[in-house]
Amino acid sequence: MKRQSQLINFIQFMQLKYQGFVLYAFAMVLFLVLFESAQQYYFILQFDLAPTDEFSVFDLAIAHAYRWMIWLSITLIYCGAIIYTGKSNRVFKLTKAWPAISHLIILIIINVLVISLIQLVLNNRALTLENIWDNCVFFFYQKTPIYTLAHVAILGLFHLVNVNQNLAVEILDLKNKIKKEDTQALSIKIGNKNKIIPLSDILWIEAYDYCVKIHTVSQHTYAMRNSLKALEKKLQDRQFLRVHRKAIVNMKKVSEVSFKSSSFLTLENHTKIDVSQSRVRDVKTFYG
Repeated sequence: MKRQSQLINFIQFMQLKYQGFVLYAFAMVLFLVLFESAQQYYFILQFDLAPTDEFSVFDLAIAHAYRWMIWLSITLIYCGAIIYTGKSNRVFKLTKAWPAISHLIILIIINVLVISLIQLVLNNRALTLENIWDNCVFFFYQKTPIYTLAHVAILGLFHLVNVNQNLAVEILDLKNKIKKEDTQALSIKIGNKNKIIPLSDILWIEAYDYCVKIHTVSQHTYAMRNSLKALEKKLQDRQFLRVHRKAIVNMKKVSEVSFKSSSFLTLENHTKIDVSQSRVRDVKTFYG
């Protein structure tokens, strides 16, 4: 149940953070489907490869569309899994070539294999190793160049989204430095609306990529475009304490403190938050 709740929260977080990225990806796939369909139709007409009364551009578009939708689905699921494990910086940074290349190779292999198997099923051919190998070789040579370009485009889009959000966080940091206010609640933008979360409803705040995740007493998690450092300054006189480089805790919600072999705080909902060695003294000072 807990794992399911975490997955739902992660999907909601992804929808908030990468909604624009997914829309751009769909637009790119639509362009590629139309381009490949028009290109194939032109070659068939130019070199008289098949009777034109047996197919149309629409038929070609359908054939290309399902392959590209498979490609997009596998790519988004794969990238989502990488983000879920917290390795997005290591994999998607443009300055680190090998991780990106290795994952690109894995994605191409998966896509070619899946498309080959589906094509065999659609053509009512036996799923023998020979048939699978022949289809894989065919689609590898046919799709690898354009899949590589599409993956590079996805990588570039992902990088630009993160850069943009990083800049947004820096702007918010500057605004927080300029504007000091008596904070009673946090305002989180969700779509076109602002969600107001009273500080008393917050259990803890977690650093996550270029954003933070607000964990509440109602077991809901909200993504907020801000940095943990900025929130630490904003909430320092509000019973909130930075206990780890990735966590700020509402100390009013702590039910147990442990300083044994490993230091951690237990919250009212039984969540355990690690306390880094450099922050142990701050926690002890807080409790006098």
